[in-house]
Amino acid sequence: MSLSYACGYVVTRSDEFASASIAIFKQHFTETRFSAFTSVSDCFCLNNNRQSRSIYLIDAQTVSNPVRSGVNPVHEHGDWLAVNVDERNFQVGDWIMNGFSGVVMKKCCLEQLAPAVKAINNGELWYNRQDLSKLAKAYVANEFDPHVAADDFALEHALTPKERHICLMILKGLNNPQIAESANVSVNTVKTHASSVMRKINVHSKAELIARAVQQTVNSPKNHPLNGR
Repeated sequence: MSLSYACGYVVTRSDEFASASIAIFKQHFTETRFSAFTSVSDCFCLNNNRQSRSIYLIDAQTVSNPVRSGVNPVHEHGDWLAVNVDERNFQVGDWIMNGFSGVVMKKCCLEQLAPAVKAINNGELWYNRQDLSKLAKAYVANEFDPHVAADDFALEHALTPKERHICLMILKGLNNPQIAESANVSVNTVKTHASSVMRKINVHSKAELIARAVQQTVNSPKNHPLNGR
């Protein structure tokens, strides 16, 4: 299969995992070059061409958080996939907000590598449906108020009134055509405002925006007005 990635980087300190994963990628994606490195900074510095698209696979069992190497996936170009992730204490919202398009769990890592890369290449998230369901349940839970989240974002990130409204509609789960109809603007205008909102809040997708909103508001005192009475 052909990918839109110019390069793929497997970051691991395990020679065995490096060899196995590279072999899998060569079998499935013959037109994309995959290489293995032992640190994020080494492979990241090689990709100086910001116009080319690359994917970075981080072995969570042997490599620490990329931020510790001065590379923050949220702020950097490219797609990021965490692999060999332990299910214990796993929080899907944390990984989304840290800039990862997906995770592959340790127990089924090698068999899911190729499908995960293929999905992310196509612009999809690669997360367990049950984990995404938990995030969705937190989103619709009584303690989450999209109005509170939109107000907080507007105050903290200097959103304009129009951007705040678009942000609210996104947090309510509306798609672009529905937002356009609600705001009486074109879909292109919605896309422009949505891009501005995500740039100011420093997120890269609607899913990441919602995950951050859930995390920052579920514990907000404004969402629990009866507490302490």
